[in-house]
Amino acid sequence: MSMAVSESLIVEAVDAIADVKGLAMDPNHLVEDGYLLAFAFPQDDDFKAAVASTCRAFSQVVEERVTTSSLKYDFAGWRSYHYQPRVGQGSKAVCRIVFRPTQSGIEVKGFGHRRIPKDLCKRLSAGRVAV
Repeated sequence: MSMAVSESLIVEAVDAIADVKGLAMDPNHLVEDGYLLAFAFPQDDDFKAAVASTCRAFSQVVEERVTTSSLKYDFAGWRSYHYQPRVGQGSKAVCRIVFRPTQSGIEVKGFGHRRIPKDLCKRLSAGRVAV
């Protein structure tokens, strides 16, 4: 039987993500995305790995050390970066960050698993506004 990720672990994860230098994000959206990441990765070890990968991905995006993609339509002006929730040979990049560059780093619209609990872009276009 699977055990859900504890609220205290989610709070720690949100704090760790918020501490990434150069990252700006609406605090309510950050907390929501943290909970949804726990929903997508309900085992503690998987969740911790996904959080570590998310922090690493944010740092790489802020430091412009990775290739990102331009988005279009409702997300014109925003960029996307796909990353693995757990580093490993053959592991698929099922997580995504939607962001745009700023003078001091990046403004994040949202992040999480691309398809769990539902399509990330559809979820973000359903009501999130800029910071």
